Amino acid sequence: MASTRQSELDQPQRERLEVLISGEYAYTPPRRREIREATIVAIDGAQVFVDLGAKRDGMVPSRDLASLDDVYRSSLQVGDVVPISVLGTSDRHDAVLVSLKKGLAQRDWLRAERLLDSDETCQVEVAETNRGGVVVSFGLLRGFVPNSHLSSVPRGLGGDRLAQAKMALVGQTLSLAVIEVDQRRRRLVLSERVASRHRRQQILDELVAGEVRTGVVRSIVKFGAFVDLGGIDGLIHISEMDWKHVKHPSEVLNVGDELQVYILSVDRERERVGLSRKRLLPDPWHVVTENLVEGEVIEGTVTNTVEFGAFVDVGEGIEGLVHISEMPDGAGTLVSLQTGSPVKVGVLRVDPGRHRISLSMRRQTISSPMERLLVEHRSSTNALASVKYDETGP
Repeated sequence: MASTRQSELDQPQRERLEVLISGEYAYTPPRRREIREATIVAIDGAQVFVDLGAKRDGMVPSRDLASLDDVYRSSLQVGDVVPISVLGTSDRHDAVLVSLKKGLAQRDWLRAERLLDSDETCQVEVAETNRGGVVVSFGLLRGFVPNSHLSSVPRGLGGDRLAQAKMALVGQTLSLAVIEVDQRRRRLVLSERVASRHRRQQILDELVAGEVRTGVVRSIVKFGAFVDLGGIDGLIHISEMDWKHVKHPSEVLNVGDELQVYILSVDRERERVGLSRKRLLPDPWHVVTENLVEGEVIEGTVTNTVEFGAFVDVGEGIEGLVHISEMPDGAGTLVSLQTGSPVKVGVLRVDPGRHRISLSMRRQTISSPMERLLVEHRSSTNALASVKYDETGP
C-alpha cells in the first residue's frame, strides 16, 4: 500500500510534469515547403544557423547563401529575423535544411499581393529589356512591365527608336503599380501608367483651393503654362501670369522653372486644376491708383489695341482702357495707335473693386498742377458730402 501511495502523484506534482511536457513537446514541427520567420543564432563560415522554435535548429547551406545578393549576404548578423523555407533534414548536422533565398522570394510574393490589393505604388529598378517591355527587379523576383504600360517611353515609338528608349531606362528607378500576381505561374506584372493614375488621383484628393504649392513648368502654350505639381498638371492661364499685361507666357516662364503657385480651383471630376502666379506677387494696383484723380491727365504707353479700344499702361503694368468712343477720331485714331507709343490720357473712372481704369483721349481737361489741386479738392468735397448724406438720410 505504501509503495502504491508513493507512486501516485499529488496535484501540484502532476501540474509541474504537464508544464515540463508542454515545454518539451508543444511545438509545431517544421514541414517541407513551409515558410517561417527564424532568428539567426550563428554564422559559421559559409553556413548560417537559425532558430526555428523547434527541437532542432535550421541550417542555410552555403549554395543557398551564394545565390543571394553580395550586399545582403554580408549584412546578415546574429539576431536578425529572416524568412526561410523548410527544405528537409541534414544527417551531418542533425539540423533542418532551410532556404533563405526561397523565404525571401516568398516574402516578395506576399508583398506584391499586398500592393495589388491596396493600389499602392513601389519604387523598382529596371534590370533589362525585351521585345514586349522591360524587366524589373522586385526583390528576388523578376517583374514585367509591358510596352503599353510604360509612361516613360513616348507613345507611338517603334522599331529601333522604341528599343533605344527602353534601353535608356535600364538602371533607372520607376514608380510602378502591381496589376497582376500569379505565383503558381511565377507571373508578376506591373504598370507605370497605372501608378501615375493612382498618384494623380491621390494628389487631386489632397489639393485645396487657396493653398500654395511648389511645381515645375512642364510645357508652355499660347494661352498659359502647365505646371507639374508632383503627379498632376495644373494650368496657369495667361491672365494669371502677372499683374502686368503678358503677350505670351514665355515672357514670364520657361520650361523647367520651379515656382510657387496659388491653387485657384480644383475640379476633381474633370481632373483640372487652375493655378495662379500673380496672386503670390505684390499687387501694384493700390500703389499706382492711390494718387490717380478722376479728371486728371496722365502719360501712359499703349500696350495693346483691340476692336473696341486700346489698353494703356499707366505704370507698373497697370492698364486702363481707352474705349473707341473716347478717341478724338474714333476708329481713325485707333488705327493710328501703335503698341509702345506714348499717349496722354484723361482719367474717367477708377474702379478698385473690379480693378478697372477708364481713360479718355478726348477729355483731357487738366494740364497744370493748379488744376489738379482743384480736381482733388472737388473729389474730397464730394466724398465728404456723400458721407454726410449717408449719415443724415434724404
